[in-house]
Amino acid sequence: MSAATAHGPGLPAEAAFLAPLAERARRGDVLVRRDVDPRDPRRGDGRVVRRSAVLIHLAGTGLHDAQLVLEERGHSMRSQPGQFSLPGGGRDPGDRDDVHTALREAAEETGLDPADVLVLGAFAPIPMPWRSQAVTPVLSWSPVMPPLDVQDPFEVERVVWAPLAGPGSLTDPAHQQRGMLRGYGVGPAFDLPGDAFVWGFTAMILEKVLTGLGLDPVPSTAPVREIPPERRR
Repeated sequence: MSAATAHGPGLPAEAAFLAPLAERARRGDVLVRRDVDPRDPRRGDGRVVRRSAVLIHLAGTGLHDAQLVLEERGHSMRSQPGQFSLPGGGRDPGDRDDVHTALREAAEETGLDPADVLVLGAFAPIPMPWRSQAVTPVLSWSPVMPPLDVQDPFEVERVVWAPLAGPGSLTDPAHQQRGMLRGYGVGPAFDLPGDAFVWGFTAMILEKVLTGLGLDPVPSTAPVREIPPERRR
């Protein structure tokens, strides 16, 4: 695992557009903040908290051409089949840290070569008490899109790239929505081209990536969309 890691405030000139978000990742800031929840595993109820990491990988040299990698989970998976997520997964005993976990999982799922990316930092772990889990988002960058493809069809149905700006992008108002599940609001959602519907935890991370780069969040006035049955299993 030989990915380079950016230390200190310096960034390659081509990655300067990521500076605000990269600085927060370098400090280990909280990316997605949750209200205090009595089920929070950090409250000492005796449950073992599983550590996981996801990779926020952005490729490009500016907001005009940057894209973020997502994957559609395998439709036969026991957990969240058919949903869109960031590459990542649970920590293995041999993993050195959360960065190692995120890069290893991305390599296993998408074929990402760690040598092709620059790791910019890792945000604070996000507690997910309903799963007794804490997820660390790791931020990485490359000047061009690395060649990625499905490595295990059981785990990953397909790999997609989501542009940050322009038509069909995460900031295109035509593809921004507010999710609704059984009558309850579930936050931002992105109905991207190619039937790539992103909601839930992943959509929350994506929105924070946008705002962390100075882009607008999904507005509260965005159209409300019931989560499609095939994306909620």
